[in-house]
Amino acid sequence: MLRRMNLGTINRRELYFKGLAGLAGGAIGWLPVELASHNQSLTDPVTTAVVIASYISMALLSGMVGGLIVASDVQRIEIAPETKRRFSRGFLICLVLALPANYFANSIFASILQAGGWGLNQEGSAFFLVLGRVVSWTMMGAMLGGGVGLATFALPNIVKGAAGGLVGGFIGGIAFDLINYMTAGGLLSRLIGLCAIGLAIGLFIGLVQELTKVAWLVVEQGRLKGRQFRLEQRTATIGRAEENPIGLFGDAGVQPRHALVERRGPDFAIKNLAVAEGTFINGRRVETVDLHDGDRINIGGYELVFHMRPSAIAAAMAYDRPSETYVARRLTGGRAGAVEGPYLEDTAGERHVLHPASATRIGRALDNDIVVNHASVSRHHASIEAQNGAFQIRDLNSQNGTFVQDQRVNESPLRDGDSVRLGDAPFVFRA
Repeated sequence: MLRRMNLGTINRRELYFKGLAGLAGGAIGWLPVELASHNQSLTDPVTTAVVIASYISMALLSGMVGGLIVASDVQRIEIAPETKRRFSRGFLICLVLALPANYFANSIFASILQAGGWGLNQEGSAFFLVLGRVVSWTMMGAMLGGGVGLATFALPNIVKGAAGGLVGGFIGGIAFDLINYMTAGGLLSRLIGLCAIGLAIGLFIGLVQELTKVAWLVVEQGRLKGRQFRLEQRTATIGRAEENPIGLFGDAGVQPRHALVERRGPDFAIKNLAVAEGTFINGRRVETVDLHDGDRINIGGYELVFHMRPSAIAAAMAYDRPSETYVARRLTGGRAGAVEGPYLEDTAGERHVLHPASATRIGRALDNDIVVNHASVSRHHASIEAQNGAFQIRDLNSQNGTFVQDQRVNESPLRDGDSVRLGDAPFVFRA
């Protein structure tokens, strides 16, 4: 079930772009590699000039593959400023990482060749040649993938990228000698081989990132219909400006920085940054609100749908699930028997004092006066305050609503004995 769900949520467009980017990087990077190694055999003596040329050419190859894969995240075939920035960042990071990675890969390759009987003017076992190639390219692929992940400035992507690059490098390493055998060697075999390695690395980096993504947005309406945006960093801005991780272009109703999606533990929340136009969740204008799987976000003429992995939803539920003995807890309040004045009583009989002269904030976040550990409760859900000797409850744009006597309310006076429900968390108001 989970496997079918994972495959169904894969952004194939991103895989296409990453695969083609890796292929293009391999094709462009083939030229310096070919110039450095042309007519150079594994059994020939190695000079200092050949070693230096090998390191430089492999660094350029790695930079091209990594830079183009990072630039492909914009999923647009155009040389825009954001594309240039991404390419430059990926190119430099992967180029620098390639130098130590190439050193270790070459050392291991040479050791495997020596174990297989390869030496100066002496050919050895073909099996050890393929084995050395696979091991060295697996190492280089892992480095490339880690560099691609590092270029996104999201730490989890380093591991994901390295895993994808490792698999891609392994497959590319096997393909290299197979292609060389099928094409009887030469320029063409090396070109096809390096293209295959780049393609495999790009595809598997994208595949690992897609299979492990936690949350993402899908554009359902607007110029970019069908685009997906993974939510990987702690914060991601939405807007018309190029520098936004979630860029919504071609709509005057979208501000340069229109909204902000923030990850808070296992949860995600969206904050409106546009004063006039506003951000709407499920048809309601909001300022700050938690996001739930399937929520529809309207910004200008765009409509996006928020999605979370079922495993991530379960983690959020477990994180916020109340214990069997209480629904809410106060950071400073007393227990039953020690309460004076108006209070809320939860299902476990615990009483939570209401401030007589100021608003009492209620929600799941720890900065509230009454903290409600329940997944259906928003981080800042409602407030209760005294007005003219009576108490009134006010909903704070919560996702799942505030209810008094089973009627959903925005604001409502409270009377002794009224049932109050925040989402699915029940209380009784006592005056």
